[in-house]
Amino acid sequence: MTEIEFALNQKSDTDKIELVGTVLWNKSHEVGHFTKLSEAEQTFVLIDIFESEINRNGLFGFFYNSSGEYSHEVLQAFINIKAETSVEIIDSAIRVLKSLPVSKDILLRRQQISKLKQKELDIWSALEFRLIESKEDIVKLLINYIALHKTDFEY
Repeated sequence: MTEIEFALNQKSDTDKIELVGTVLWNKSHEVGHFTKLSEAEQTFVLIDIFESEINRNGLFGFFYNSSGEYSHEVLQAFINIKAETSVEIIDSAIRVLKSLPVSKDILLRRQQISKLKQKELDIWSALEFRLIESKEDIVKLLINYIALHKTDFEY
């Protein structure tokens, strides 16, 4: 039994996600960076990064910090797990930054963010609220995605 299969056999969804996360973060450290993981593994990690940043610093923090470098990849990760509501919200949040694609350069991205008007920052706040209020079960969608792609989660 692989570590991913073991993780998926846990009783609680939280335990499943935490074990998969531990496995993938350990693997990413071994290979040097999470971008060296398989696409399916990166999908998990990108969603983990986004959720973690949103819970701490909101959309402003996500785009302002190094996580913002992966804005478009995060959007694709939510597409991959079929999180339609989140996809629409994240796409709207990306479009607040008028210069697309979102810059990978943190200094350029921060300059763009510093030029946002209060109205645009309020859009991010409203989008954050929509994420919080969303009934979309990201954990279930992610577990289903992992189960469908478990052969891509090699460790």
